Amino acid sequence: MPKLLRALLFLLLAGFAALPARAEIQQRPRPQPEGALGRLPWQSWHNGAIAPQRPTPQYQQRIVFAFDKPSDTLLTPSRELSQLCRRNLFVQQINLHYRAFGPGERPMGVGFGSLSFNIYDPGQKRSPDRVYFFKDQDTGRCEVFTARLEDIRRYFIRP
Repeated sequence: MPKLLRALLFLLLAGFAALPARAEIQQRPRPQPEGALGRLPWQSWHNGAIAPQRPTPQYQQRIVFAFDKPSDTLLTPSRELSQLCRRNLFVQQINLHYRAFGPGERPMGVGFGSLSFNIYDPGQKRSPDRVYFFKDQDTGRCEVFTARLEDIRRYFIRP
C-alpha cells in the first residue's frame, strides 16, 4: 500500500509540474492618437492630488410679474439703458433669475432698482422706484424696458 500511495503522490506532483507556469498579466499599451492630451485634468480618480470639478450652480427661477395685457402697453422702452445693456454695462447679474411676461409673450428678465437687486450697474443709472425688464440680454439685440413699481404692483406675484 505505501508503494501505491507513493506512486500516486509522484504522479500527482509530476502532473502539477507538467502544467504551464502562470503567465504574468501584462498591460497592453493603449495607442494614443497624434496630438492626444492623455488624461484629462479633472479626472481626479486617476490622481488624488487633483480636486474634482465643481457642479454647475443651479438657481431657482421665479416668476415675479404676470401681466394680463401685453407688456408693450405697461412698460416703457429705454433707449439709453438698451445701449448700455448691449455693452454689458447695465445687465442682470443672473439672467432670467426673476421673470415677467404678458399673455403669449416670451419671459423677460427682471431687475429691481431698489438695492440694485439682480442688476449690475457700474454707471449708477438705476432709480429706486423703478423696475427694469430685460429682453434678449447677452445678445446684440438687448432691450431694456422700465416701469414705476407703483404702476405695476398689482401684477406682482408674492412668493
